[in-house]
Amino acid sequence: MKITSVTCYLCGARTAAGYEAGSAIVRIETDEGLMGHGESLMGLFCGEVAVALTRYYEPLLIGRDPSSIASIRKLMFDSSVWWGRSGAAVSIMGAIENALWDIAGKAANKPVYMLIQKTAAASIPIYASMGPSPQPDEIGGVVRRLRLAGFKAVKIGLAFREKDGSLNTPAGKMLLDRMDAVLAAIRHYAGTDFAILVDGHMGGIPDPIGREEALAIAKLLERYNVQFFEEPLSYLDPEGYAWLRERTSVAIAGGESLATAREFASFIALGALSIVQPDVNFVGGIGRFSEVAKLAEDSGLSVVPHSWCGGPGILTNVHMAFAFSNVPLLEMGELLTDLQQATLPERPRLEHGTILPPTLPGLGIHFEPEMAQAFPFVPGTAERASGLMTLPVNQ
Repeated sequence: MKITSVTCYLCGARTAAGYEAGSAIVRIETDEGLMGHGESLMGLFCGEVAVALTRYYEPLLIGRDPSSIASIRKLMFDSSVWWGRSGAAVSIMGAIENALWDIAGKAANKPVYMLIQKTAAASIPIYASMGPSPQPDEIGGVVRRLRLAGFKAVKIGLAFREKDGSLNTPAGKMLLDRMDAVLAAIRHYAGTDFAILVDGHMGGIPDPIGREEALAIAKLLERYNVQFFEEPLSYLDPEGYAWLRERTSVAIAGGESLATAREFASFIALGALSIVQPDVNFVGGIGRFSEVAKLAEDSGLSVVPHSWCGGPGILTNVHMAFAFSNVPLLEMGELLTDLQQATLPERPRLEHGTILPPTLPGLGIHFEPEMAQAFPFVPGTAERASGLMTLPVNQ
């Protein structure tokens, strides 16, 4: 079998709640009719760049055996090692590699996770990833809705969705007071058996909070038995993560925008993380995710994959969760996007607050080029540090 084409298709994705995102889907075709698909998180941030980078790597794959995944990964990395050791380039290489694993699973007639670990967990607990925090007077309805959907855990952020739909990101005492009210309401309506997680979203934004403010938030989270505090500080301050971890009993989590095992190793060596959170659609693909999972296991750490995107790549993180035994929990959006519903013949199987293993061969993704027209990408769409922003095409 030989690779005949490698193409990146840009799509737009939406949910019934109004969330919008870009999606960059890589499609690999072969001379035997087998096709594979992977998604890069660059569809969220810089879709046009994803297309250009895929074109850069495509000539390296044409005519090669798609089963030679490790050698193709090395060839791509070596071809851009001067400038592509992290970030967008690694994410695109990962999407290409994931598409190769998709082909391998289809050729073997097995789900991809079974190519890595034959005996997997029967199910894995999930948590509902909410994004901004609801208002305290909305918590009762939110908890009822989540429990009805089977969730037994929720993750909220340090930003708040106001009644008029605007996003408010308070600081200092105002932030602590609002978080206190929200956390108290969740505990009131959900009880002590419902897990709460908090996402600082400070990893990759301008002007993130500092160590002392993060510690004040962590001390508040301790009072409500919050399970973990994700991205409490900038990723440019790994020493700060270690400093914070020494001063709070709340588990410190992070890693969604770290790429390759080398970047995770620097955090782990400092004792900066209690929970490691690679995203297979950013970290560099299934091979790189596997390296991070093994590194975490050797250090006695849990892996809780970051699992958020506009398209079918969400399912690749589900496969990774079942491929490794040190994954106790998985992120899941409350709603699937319209693109995910169209490209996943078998949607994530949720049952009593857990997710069941995928059953279809490969990654379980179905994508055809015409779907890019059915789910159009808006040029200039980018989830920037300040939130979703769509720029005019001619700007």
